[in-house]
Amino acid sequence: MLSIQSVTKTYGKKDNKFTALDNVSADFEAGTTNAIIGKSGSGKSTMLHIMTGLDRPSSGDIKDGEASIFQKTDTDKWRGENVGIIFQSFFLQGNDSVVENVALPLKLKGVNRRARNKQAMEALEQVGLLDKAKNKAKDLSGGQKQRVAIARALVTKPKILVADEPTGNLDSENGAAVENLLFELNQKLGTTLLIVTHDLDLAKRCSRVIFLKDGQVKKDIAKKHHDEGEKNA
Repeated sequence: MLSIQSVTKTYGKKDNKFTALDNVSADFEAGTTNAIIGKSGSGKSTMLHIMTGLDRPSSGDIKDGEASIFQKTDTDKWRGENVGIIFQSFFLQGNDSVVENVALPLKLKGVNRRARNKQAMEALEQVGLLDKAKNKAKDLSGGQKQRVAIARALVTKPKILVADEPTGNLDSENGAAVENLLFELNQKLGTTLLIVTHDLDLAKRCSRVIFLKDGQVKKDIAKKHHDEGEKNA
């Protein structure tokens, strides 16, 4: 279980002080699909950065099981071993091959070339892009680039997969294909899926939806209550 415990995040001081997250708590059970939804400025990105250890809270904690990811663990190492992050903007190296892009997290961990290429090819097969392994990333379509980004996030076999607006830069057809892929991977691999989005239709596909507004959790509802959440959010 990944647990967000009474997390507050503030920026600036005195008159310039801004509270991005205000006493937020939430537990994410292993193997579940979860959406964090809210308008721009609601605190979604801040929550993503803190719960994956990319940023630190002003107060509160993030725990993986019983251990704090900040106090008892090398946070970068923990993230590298447990979390895969899919960013909206892909962040691929355009002149590198697809397989080189996917293998990058393994290269950073010191995995030898043969082993990392083998694992990268396996990840590409999972997202249906094995035939594009030798292509340069810059030559792919938007939907293909996002699938490469998903493969890169999967290559370390993380137990938590975080997708930050995963369809934001895609047309409706490619967006639907990427959505379907994420949920298929959750089913096949048992990976905990956390989707940060402003898209209510995408959020409804998850078993749980957390509505953020002004840095606070306004609704935290199970699938059977989605309609109620939509009315009251």
